[in-house]
Amino acid sequence: MRVHKRALTGRVVAMLLPSIMLASPVWANNSLTKINQQQLDRLADTLDVKYRLLSNMPEQCPGSTAEFCYHAQIELTSPFTVNVDGWKILYSQVYPSSETKSQQLTLRHFNGDLNHIAPNQAFNGFKAGESQVIEMWVGSSLLNEGELMPNYILTADGLDPKVIKSTQSYIEADTGLEIKPYAAVSDSESVMKSHPEDQYGQHTSAALFEKYTIDNYPVDSVKHAIVPTPNAIEVFERSAPLDLKKGLNVHLVGVEYGEVAAALSRLAELGAKQSHEGVKVIVKVSGTAQGMAGSYQLDTRKGKVFIEAQDSEGAFYGLQSLASLLSLDTMQVPAVKVVDEPRYEYRGLHLDVARNFRSKEFVLRLLGKMAAYKLNKLHFHLADDEGWRIEIPGLPELTELSSHRCIDLDDKDCLQPQLGSALNAGRDGYYSLSDYQEILNFAKQHHIEVIPSLDMPGHSRAAVKAMEKRFYTLTKQGEHAAAKQYLVSDPKDVTEYRSIQHYNDNTLNVCMESTYAFVDKVISEVANQHKKAGSPLNIYHIGADETAGAWIESPACKQFIADKSNDVHEVEELTGYFIERVSRMIAAKGIEVAGWNDGLSETRQDKMPNKVASYVWATLPQNAHKVVSAHARRGWDIILATPDVTYLDFPYELDPKESGYKWGSRRTNSQTIFEFMPDNLPANAEFKKDTIGRNYVADDRTQVDENGKFVHQPLPEGFRVTGIQGHLWSEVIRKDHLAEYMLFPRLLALAEKAWHRASWEVPYNYAGEKYDHTTNFLTAQKRALRDRQWQDFIHAVGHKELEKFDKLGVFYRIPNVVSKVIDNKLHASTIIPGLPIQYRIGNGSWLEYTAPVDLKAGKNIELRALSPDRRRPGRIELADIENQSNL
Repeated sequence: MRVHKRALTGRVVAMLLPSIMLASPVWANNSLTKINQQQLDRLADTLDVKYRLLSNMPEQCPGSTAEFCYHAQIELTSPFTVNVDGWKILYSQVYPSSETKSQQLTLRHFNGDLNHIAPNQAFNGFKAGESQVIEMWVGSSLLNEGELMPNYILTADGLDPKVIKSTQSYIEADTGLEIKPYAAVSDSESVMKSHPEDQYGQHTSAALFEKYTIDNYPVDSVKHAIVPTPNAIEVFERSAPLDLKKGLNVHLVGVEYGEVAAALSRLAELGAKQSHEGVKVIVKVSGTAQGMAGSYQLDTRKGKVFIEAQDSEGAFYGLQSLASLLSLDTMQVPAVKVVDEPRYEYRGLHLDVARNFRSKEFVLRLLGKMAAYKLNKLHFHLADDEGWRIEIPGLPELTELSSHRCIDLDDKDCLQPQLGSALNAGRDGYYSLSDYQEILNFAKQHHIEVIPSLDMPGHSRAAVKAMEKRFYTLTKQGEHAAAKQYLVSDPKDVTEYRSIQHYNDNTLNVCMESTYAFVDKVISEVANQHKKAGSPLNIYHIGADETAGAWIESPACKQFIADKSNDVHEVEELTGYFIERVSRMIAAKGIEVAGWNDGLSETRQDKMPNKVASYVWATLPQNAHKVVSAHARRGWDIILATPDVTYLDFPYELDPKESGYKWGSRRTNSQTIFEFMPDNLPANAEFKKDTIGRNYVADDRTQVDENGKFVHQPLPEGFRVTGIQGHLWSEVIRKDHLAEYMLFPRLLALAEKAWHRASWEVPYNYAGEKYDHTTNFLTAQKRALRDRQWQDFIHAVGHKELEKFDKLGVFYRIPNVVSKVIDNKLHASTIIPGLPIQYRIGNGSWLEYTAPVDLKAGKNIELRALSPDRRRPGRIELADIENQSNL
C-alpha cells in the first residue's frame, strides 16, 4: 500500500507528536502573519471546537427549500492569542449548509460531506479566550450526535496537516460507547422539535415507561422459548428436562459433520460440548423434500434429542434451536416437540464495509451470529464513494488507492478524508483474495450465501478515482491502449452535478465501452472467487440507485446519444440503458441480477432478464407498497428493504446521545421491528407513523389516471415477497464493536420477522384496500395477541439470549432506563425485561433498584441498566422528575 508522505506525516503527527509548550500565552505579532508548522501544531493541540445546535425549527431557513432545517454554529476558541492566517479547517458534515453567517470566517462545501472553514478578509486573529463563531442553516434536522463527524483537520499550504485534538472522539471506559466532546446537542424539547407538527415530543421517559412496563409476566415460560419463534411448539411440562452439563453425544445420519459443525461449535461455546458421556443427540437428514429449505423437527423428550430435517440446512437450524432452548444458568433444555420451517426463502443482512471498514474477524463473528438466528444471506456492500474493499486481480489500483483515505485532497494516492476519517485506525482496509476466500468458506459452513455488491453507476467514486490513477500512470508510461481499457470517466466531461451525498465526481460514465469492460472484469473476477470457494455466485447486486444529473456535458455521451443505433434518445435514459446492459451481461454469466428499486424502475422490462431481484427501499409512508406491486407485476423477486423498519443504522430511541441517521425513522427498536407486517405493507398504516410522528394513509386500491391508465394495482393474486433483510450502513460507525451495538439485540427482531409468520398479522387483500389509523383490520383481539407475543419474544431476549451474548462477547446495546413518578416515588424500567437497574442520588454511590425510589431522598437521580453478567453498564439517564406530574 502506497501512502502519500505528507498524508502519512499528518496522521502520525496527529497521534504521536507531543504538545509544543511555549513560554508565553502570546506567540504572534499584532499583525497577521502566515501560519508556520510550529504554530499549526500548537493551534491544533489547543484550539477548542464546539458544534452547537441552536434550533431544529428556526424562524427562517435561508437558502433552503427543504421541509426541515436546523440552525447551528461552530465555535472556535483558542486559549492563546494567535495572529496568523493562511490556514483552513477541513471537517465532515452530512448535509452542506444552505446559508452561513460570520464576521471573520467563511464556510464552504468542498465535496461529499467535506467542508472547509477559512479566515476571511476581516479576520484579525484568535484572541485568547475569545470565540470565533460561524452560524449555519442546514436543510435537514439534527436530532442526535451521531451525524456530527469527528477529526477536524487544520491545514495550510506547504505544511503538514494535523487533526484538532478537541474534535477527536474517544471510547468511554465503562460503557464502551463513543464520546464526542465537541458535540453540543441538547435534549430539550424546544431544540429537538423539528417541525410544527412534530409528534415525537410526546415520547417522554414517562410515556415510554407506560409502554414498556409489564406486570405479572410468567417468567418461567421463557425456558420454552426459541428465538426466532418456531412455526409450532408443544411443551411437555410433566417430562423431565434434559441436563446438558455432561455435554452432547452426537450421532449423524445422512448428514456430513462439516454441514453442522458450526452449530455444534456454538453449543460447545455455550457449555454443551461433545462428549461420550453426554445426552444422546441424533441428527437425521431424510433427503425427502417436504417443505421449504431449512425445515426441521426437534424433539427433546425421553432423555435424548432427536432432530430430523429434509436437508443439512434444516439439521443445522435444529441444532441452533437446541442452543436457543438451553438455559445457561441450569444448562437444561425443557421437554418440547418443535415442527418448524422458515417464513421466507431470503432472510438477510446488508453490511456496508465501504464507508467505514469492518475487519475480517468482525465479518466472521457476524456470520456466526446471523446463523444462530437463522439468517441466510449476507448482502456484502464492498464498494461505494468512500472506499473499495475487495482485491481484484489485474486492477491493483482499486485497493492501492481506494481502500484508504487520508488528509490529501487530490485523490492521487488515497481518497479524500470523508466521514471524519482523518484518523483511520480500524476504518481503512480491504479483503485480500485469501480473506475473501475465508469469508466465503466460513459463510458456507454457516449455510449463508454471500451476495456481493459493488455499487454502480452512482456511488462509484472509489472506482472512478482508482481507474483515473490507472489511466494517468499507464499514459505516462506510453501504454495508451492499456490506459483506456478500464477507464470509467470521460476526461473531457465538464458536467456539474451533485449526488444525493453531495459528490460532484462519483458516477461511472455509462457512454464509454471501457466502463462496461471494467464492470465485466470486476464481476468476472468476483464470480471466479466464488467458484474457487465452492460457493457459486448465484446473485449479484449492482446497486443502480441515486444517479444524479451526470453526463450532460460529456462529449462521449453526446456522441453516444447521437448514434441512433443505441436506442437512447435523451440523457435521462442513460441510467436505464446502463442497468439494462449490465443486467444482461450478468444474466449471460448465469447470475441473477439484483438492484435497488429506484434504479430498476428506470429500465424497460423487455430489455431486462427474466429473473431480477428488486430490493425495495421506499419507506412505508412513501408508498413502498406501490413500488412492491409495480415490480411484482414485472415478475421480479422482491426483497423488502423498507428503511423505517429494516435500517439498523437508525437510532434505537429518541435520544441525542444515540447514534444513527434518522431520515427514514426517528426511532427503530426491537418492538417497532417486531410489530411490522411484511406480507401486508399498506396495513402497517394503522399504527405506524411518518418521520415526525404523523399518521399517514396507504391506499392499495386500484387507481387510474384521467386517461384510464393504471397508476396502481394491488399485488398479483397469490404473490408473496421473496424475503426481507436488515441493513447496517456504516457512515457513522467507526468501530467494530459499535457496529455490534447498532445490530444487537434488534437484529433478533428482524430475524423473527424473516423466519416466523405471526397469527395476528393482517392477511393481504388482493382485491385492494385502504388503510389508515382509523381503520381496524388489526382488530383489538389481534393487537392483544400481538402484544402478548411481543412479551414472549422480548422476555426470551432479556432472560436468555442476552446471557448468551455476554458469554460469547457480543457488544449489544444495553437499553436506556425509562422512569415515571407515581405517588411521589420514581418507578424505573427498560424495554428489555430482566436487566439489573441501578440508581444514584447526586454524586453518591450506585445502588440497586429493587423498588421505587422515594423522591424525598433527592431529585437529582441518575439511572442506568447493566448487562445480565453485570460487567457492563448502559448509558446514564437523568430522571426527568420536574416535568412529570404525580399520579
